[in-house]
Parts: sequence; C-alpha cells; structure tokens
Amino acid sequence: MTTIKVLTVGSANGKLAELFAGVNKINNKFGPFDLLLCVGDFFGEDNTEIESLISGEIKVPITSYFMYGERELPDIVKERIASNNGEFCPNLFYLGQKGSINTIHGVKIAFVSGILDSPITDLPNTVDILLTHEWPESVTNLSTQNLPTNVKGSEHVANAALAVKPRYHFASSEKIFYQREPYQNSPSPHLINNDDDSQMQFGHPTWFIGLAEVGNSSKSKWYYGFNLVPFVHLSPSAFASPPDRLTECPFIKRKRGFGDDSSAGNNYFWNTGDTSEPSTKRGKRNNHEYICNKCNNPGHHIRECPELKDPNKKFGARKPPKNYVCNKCKQAGVHYIINCPEYTCNLCGENGHLVKDCPNPYKSKKNHNKTATPPCWFCLSNPKTVKHLIVSLGDEIYLSLAKGPLTDSQDKNISQVPGGGHVLLVTIQHHPTFRDVPIEDQVNMMNELEKYKSSLKTLFRKYDADMVIYEVSRAGGTQQHYHLQVVPVPIRFNSNMIREAFVKEASDSGFELHPTSTSLPSHYFKVDLPEGTSLVHEINPDEKFDVQFGRYVKIKTCVLKIFNILIYLFFFNENIL
Repeated sequence: MTTIKVLTVGSANGKLAELFAGVNKINNKFGPFDLLLCVGDFFGEDNTEIESLISGEIKVPITSYFMYGERELPDIVKERIASNNGEFCPNLFYLGQKGSINTIHGVKIAFVSGILDSPITDLPNTVDILLTHEWPESVTNLSTQNLPTNVKGSEHVANAALAVKPRYHFASSEKIFYQREPYQNSPSPHLINNDDDSQMQFGHPTWFIGLAEVGNSSKSKWYYGFNLVPFVHLSPSAFASPPDRLTECPFIKRKRGFGDDSSAGNNYFWNTGDTSEPSTKRGKRNNHEYICNKCNNPGHHIRECPELKDPNKKFGARKPPKNYVCNKCKQAGVHYIINCPEYTCNLCGENGHLVKDCPNPYKSKKNHNKTATPPCWFCLSNPKTVKHLIVSLGDEIYLSLAKGPLTDSQDKNISQVPGGGHVLLVTIQHHPTFRDVPIEDQVNMMNELEKYKSSLKTLFRKYDADMVIYEVSRAGGTQQHYHLQVVPVPIRFNSNMIREAFVKEASDSGFELHPTSTSLPSHYFKVDLPEGTSLVHEINPDEKFDVQFGRYVKIKTCVLKIFNILIYLFFFNENIL
C-alpha cells in the first residue's frame, strides 16, 4: 500500500501570507505532506497579496489545489489560469467549477466550487475525497455531537455526496470546525462482482469534516491533516473492520410512490413531509410506518431484519439476479459467491462466511495460494509478544529491552549500563511509520518519545555512556511497526567516530548518508548521533535496503574498536601478560 499525507484548509479569503505561513509550520511539525487542498474561498475581497504569490515572495511549499466558494475568482486569477492551463503559480493549481482529477499519487478527488442551484449528475462514483464549499443538508442527522449554530446545508450537495460516496468530504460554508462520526454508504452497484467478498461491496464509510476560515477570531480549527491510502492501492478486505462510532447514512433517500406528483416536490431524496398518497411499494413510509425492504414486514428497520442476522442469509435467503455471475464457478443467476462450493474466506481459508465475519483471521489457509497476514510481533494484543522484556508502558509509547541486544551486559568494554542498555521505543498502537500516526496524536506521541529519550540519556550518562538512535521507515508497509532502536555507546566513541563509521559503511554499501533537513522523506534510514545531529538516507521505493544496516554498523564499530584496544595493549603494555 502507498500512504499519502494530505492537508486540507478552509477558506483563506485572500490571507495568503497567513495561510502559507501556517501551512509551513504544520508541514515542518507534522509533515512532510504530499498534497494541500484549499476548500472554499481561496481569494477574498482584499487581494493585495496576489502579486506576492505570483512573484514568488509568498512561496507554496506543497503541491496545492484551490477552488472558490461564495466569491467568483478575481479577473487577474482567471486570466492567469486560462493562459497556464490551470496553474496559477509554481505548486498551485485551480481545480475548476466542478469535476474530478487523479493526482500523481493515485488520489481521486471530486470537487464542486461555488453555490449549487441545480442537481449534479456527472461526478464520478466512489472517490477518495470530495471537496465542496457548501455543507450537505442533513449531515448532522444521527450524530451525537452538538453544534453551536443551526446548519442549513445544501440539498444538491447532499445528493452529490450520496451518489459520489467519498471516503472524505470537506466543506467550508458554515465557517466552523466539525468532524462528524463516520457514516456508512450504500453499496456501489458496479463493485458487486469485484474481488470476491470485498467489504467494499457493502458500502465503505465516509468521514465528513467542516473547516473554519483561516485566521478566524474564534480560533476555530481551520486545517485538517490525515493519512490516506488511495482506493487504487487498497486491498479487497480494507473495510473488513468498521470504524468506531459508525452511523447509518444521514441522507435519507426517499423514493417516489404511486400517486406522487412530481411537481409537488415529493418525488426526490430530501422531502421529509408526508406523501399525499399511500404507497404499496416496499420501504415506503405510510403514516410514519416503515416497511422493511428485506422481509416486507413493518416494525423494524432493514438493519435489524431477522433475515440479516445470519450472514449466510444476506445472500442465501434469496436467489441472485440473472445477471449476477459467481466469481468462483462463473455460473450466472445460480447462487451468490458465499454459497459457492468453491468459495473460501480469503483470511482463514474456510467457507460459510465473508472476510468481515471471519472468526479466525490469523489462521493459516489450507490448499490456498495466498497466506494470511501474520500478527505483528510488536503489538501488545498479540499473545506471542515477548512481554517480559517490557520495562515501561506509557500512554503512546512502551519501552522494551531488545530481544537480540547489541550490547553485552557481561563485557564492560562495550557497556557498563545494567542489562546492556539496548532498548526499543515502540508505539502502543500499530502504525507502520510515524507518518501513519493520525495528526491529532502525533504531538502527544512526539512529546512522550522525547521524554523517554531524555530519561535514557540521563541514565546512560551515569555509566559513562551516551546513546545512538536509529530507525528504518518505509511508508505503506503492512508488517512493520514503528519503533526506534536505542543503543548505549561508551563516551570514548564520540560523534565524529560514529559518523565516520556510518558514512563509510554506507559508501561501501552503495548509498550515501546526508545531514537531516527540516523534514524527512517518505522512506528513509535515520541515525541520531550523541551530539544531537542526524544522518539520513532516502530509500527509493524499489530499493532493496538492508533493514539490519544500523545493527551491522554498530557491531562492526564496537568490535573493531575493542580489537584495536587489545592490539595496543598487547604490543605496548608489558603487564597484559
């Protein structure tokens, strides 16, 4: 999988210097981000800073896209983007009035600028991100969160969100920050025959986030950063586990019944009044009575239908349509794939259930050409994790002795620290890299990491030792669990010696180490030296980098240094014998 870091911001209203100054701070602290999306009005009534943006005085640090909200674009902006194919200045691009784009990272974005006064029917289905200026009508339905203002929203935007089914939807018209609980989308018809038992067949969740204005006086949050694996890189079972606090879709889709008058306004999605005529169609509300669309009986919602309690009955209780083709046996209209004799769960290799209902996802599959993903050795939920080595458990981080330590506690020439001192700092939650940690959790996690480092440094100094920290980070990895290796080194091994050892070994291995910059690349090896400086190597996605490189350098450095000391003593100290 490929993880992309995305940063979204609310209406800038022409405060371009303030916007990009804030973006720079966020990018340096939590980035690097791959994409910046500017929702709502990028320009405002006062556009005195446009020339600074064009001249490069105000720099755009990230590949950025903008739209408009309540105000049309200034003439100078229209002329410039028309002559430059949508590029306003380096790194800054105009999305357009409505449509969709696919970024170079594989992120599929749908967008609608301005105020909608008519329905939209030409947006793509199932996108990663939907950007609109207006909030969708009824988005607060079924939410437990209280808002300080009454939200009106747009009926047309709500219809668009229902049809597009984005994973993330950002809007700015209400000028407040609001992060709704994720809601469940309805199934996507074109996915029904794809990827065997993919949970995507049953509707993926959507997160809606409203953003405040940049530099607002109430200090309401105007930015939102998140990690995203684009749809194009997702595995079939990506949505097998529903997110916390998942609700039903807040957009109640109404269908026109017999006798409805299309001119009366009772024939579309969002009318909440009573229909003038009773309806005999299933699922129609008649005098506020709901009729289940599965069993055709009143008294319960479709999600509570007894026919859906048994996973097999979701498909087995009814015959599939004639055009449904089983992906296993390729028979049409005979049975759904879950009832096919050739079907087995992609996780455990057994039949009779879907991936999302798998009772034993870590069980090895028999006679199957795929293997289940083994549990992570660093996750505390794994019963095979070596928990007796854990020394300290924090809120975000735990500290553990190394299972295969580099330092020998019995050899005082290598380390006088009790137990050897080689430890690991590991995230409690499973995150492949620090980039994959949710933005809102990164601050607490970094603070706790620094506290652990400071405490370890104080401890090591009591035993005439300093420390070297190294890590390998590969964004998008599934088996790696973010952690740091902390190794004590005697004071006599100063930073220059250690730096030379790492640089030489890197050169011998065919790559280079460079002093770190303000931000780290997506894939990297990094070593922190005792004096506080760091060396970094950017790992190319297709590079075969030895994850044991840091361990190998430390072993070689310590062994050679001790060997040189023994040689010196042997030749120049008569008392050695």
